[in-house]
Amino acid sequence: MRRTLVTVVLGALALPGVAHSQTALVDVSVATLWKAPGLERPLDAPSLGNPVDPRAWNRNLATAEERRWLVSRVQTQALYGQEVVVLAHRNGWVKVAVVDEPDPQDPHGYPGWLPARQLVPGSAAPAGPKAVVTAASVWLQTPKRRIELSFATVLPLVGVEGGGDVVVSTPDGEGRLPRKAVTIRDAPVHPSGAQLVATARRFLGARYLWGGLSSFGFDCSGLVWAVYRSFGMTIPRDADPQFRGGTPVARAALRPGDLVFYGTQSYVHHVAIYAGRGQMLEAPDSAHRVRVVPMRWREYAGARHY
Repeated sequence: MRRTLVTVVLGALALPGVAHSQTALVDVSVATLWKAPGLERPLDAPSLGNPVDPRAWNRNLATAEERRWLVSRVQTQALYGQEVVVLAHRNGWVKVAVVDEPDPQDPHGYPGWLPARQLVPGSAAPAGPKAVVTAASVWLQTPKRRIELSFATVLPLVGVEGGGDVVVSTPDGEGRLPRKAVTIRDAPVHPSGAQLVATARRFLGARYLWGGLSSFGFDCSGLVWAVYRSFGMTIPRDADPQFRGGTPVARAALRPGDLVFYGTQSYVHHVAIYAGRGQMLEAPDSAHRVRVVPMRWREYAGARHY
């Protein structure tokens, strides 16, 4: 099939490219991807600009009902510097697929719409050392601005300065992060179950956010995805695809760090992390925060190890 050349508009930038293959980088701390353009409410404004203000948006979402409204309207989120493939554009919005959020909806990655102003032209850096934000959040300083980054943000490493700052490559040019806020990884690390549980426990009390995968708000599978990403590993974004991957674990063989799933064998709707001693850690729903609770066996579909 012959491909048609198109011009993809990203904010004020006109980028010549090839349909379904133009790449860009997320240029805000946390971009929220919607099911379609124009679904947002006035209270969602802090999530729509550049910069975004995820803390203000969190405050605006004051009730469970306001958070529950996002269900089936928000698709996922993407962190600063993540690569996306541009699929379409409409009236200042761009449909993209997030490359390192695998999902069966699109072979390029997890799809959704976001404001064009939240993207800049670019593509992911080639293989090499990365600085992974392992603090809950940290301020990045670039020549253009300061931007608060979430846990599990990954940026290419340029070097480490004598004073201890880490120099990284960003969509805004070279930036600096405090050395204590990041872990430098040359390759994925296969974490132990204890490491997975300990990392997830750091977010106990964080508010649930449908589609959320940042420390400003997680959904169930977003928390799992972010924990694994902090070790340099890429796993599917949503609970059901997570259930279809990994290595099956028998109920009697559960170990801390295993992922436990709820629903049916045909469709899984929830994932948690087995925390040991008959407990699990989960981001449950819009009315609750990340918590540790006794294992539930009703609708238990199985467990997986990655």
